[in-house]
Amino acid sequence: MKAVFYTAEALLWAEKLGETPWPLLPVANRPLLDYWLETCAELGISRVQVILGEGAEQVEEFAGTGDRWGLEIQYSFARASEQPLDYLRATSDRWTDGLFFIGGAFFLRRRQAYKSAGLKTMEACLHGNSDQPHFLYGKNGSEVKTLLDGNPGSKRGLEQAHIHPYVIDDIPAYFDLNMKMVAGEFSRYLTAGFSNTKGSSVGYNVMTPPSAHLRSPLIIGNDCRFGIMSTIGPKAVVADHVIVDSRTTLTNCLILQDTYIGRNLEIENKIVSGNRLISAIDGTAIKIDDSWLVARNRPDMRTEDLVRYIILWFLALALALVQVVPFCILYPLVWVTRIGAYRREVFHDPRTGFVTLPIFQKLKNRKSVVYRLFRAATLDRFPWLLLALRGRLFVCGHPPMRHPADDEVIKQLSQYYPAVFSYADYSRDSDRLVDSLWYAHIRSLFEDVKILIKSLLYRFFRGGSK
Repeated sequence: MKAVFYTAEALLWAEKLGETPWPLLPVANRPLLDYWLETCAELGISRVQVILGEGAEQVEEFAGTGDRWGLEIQYSFARASEQPLDYLRATSDRWTDGLFFIGGAFFLRRRQAYKSAGLKTMEACLHGNSDQPHFLYGKNGSEVKTLLDGNPGSKRGLEQAHIHPYVIDDIPAYFDLNMKMVAGEFSRYLTAGFSNTKGSSVGYNVMTPPSAHLRSPLIIGNDCRFGIMSTIGPKAVVADHVIVDSRTTLTNCLILQDTYIGRNLEIENKIVSGNRLISAIDGTAIKIDDSWLVARNRPDMRTEDLVRYIILWFLALALALVQVVPFCILYPLVWVTRIGAYRREVFHDPRTGFVTLPIFQKLKNRKSVVYRLFRAATLDRFPWLLLALRGRLFVCGHPPMRHPADDEVIKQLSQYYPAVFSYADYSRDSDRLVDSLWYAHIRSLFEDVKILIKSLLYRFFRGGSK
């Protein structure tokens, strides 16, 4: 039997919770994907295919090759127009030994009578609708084909194995699931941490002063700090790397990882993720700019990102020093002869929302040696290099997205890196959205240096061709 997990669908409600891809959103401090992979191990499934979408890099980094679960994980990307059932039907020859499929934010919620042996004897079943299945299970090719042809299979479905098919379709449903787990259900999935008092679990390296009050039931992750006179619980789920300042009360709430909560606060029926405060009742999310109240307690830039940024900054500095004299000589000639000039356009900016950038354009459609030299030496990007040195642009990454022309592309990008150079500089027939998603997935120092070298060479040999 083979397992397929479809994680390519974008879920708007999950985006309100921060930058974490929805397959990695924690349920009782464990990523949703972790539960799926553990179920595969219980079923004796060895081969898993994960179909990726946004956040692919983080998903692949978490699951790796699958050795942690004794699995072999392969990854692929979904086509833009392809639905899960279309993919399964097109690859039906792969499911001759059976299929275990999960698509979307779906949780296998175990009843009290659940036993892992029950899954192995479960009849073929499908949960969801004909267009978007959440779960599909068949022990052989004929059962899988019957399900794909529209037959729902067993009427009892997962309930036959004492599993409640729980669909997480909004923030209240996600919050409710975590509250059910902290109320006692988490013990059906994992062993409690270092403290298991009255149905509560506390991880390692958790510092609580004597005056702090932990009221069960609660779940606390690893590497957490609580201030004096703080009250945690009842029914509080606190993820890893959370700091709670003094005299703060957390009740019936979910605190996601890497969050700082200030002093003298009372938080109830809320989800807190960094500087985001989300209502557990209707999913309304607001960003708090005051870091004394709530904030992200870890820098957004990882170590490898910092190393890449420093190396590319010096490469950009070297390129700018080489270009400064030719730019000061050639640009006045280009401008005086009215061959080309800069004009300002509005682009999307990941920090400020919108930014105005200088764009060099040819004004007269005639041949010019000066113009060809100007373009071949990439002097038209000199102002952008200065912006990269100031930290306003990346050296390599996504092409800056115009507003409003590229609004639809921006909506589909969870991470946006506007840069001086991109794939578009040497691949004219590329698709902007596909290239942007691909770059966000494989982003690395090697990829950035490759983009820089190819862009400079391509522009040198094709300079002034347009």
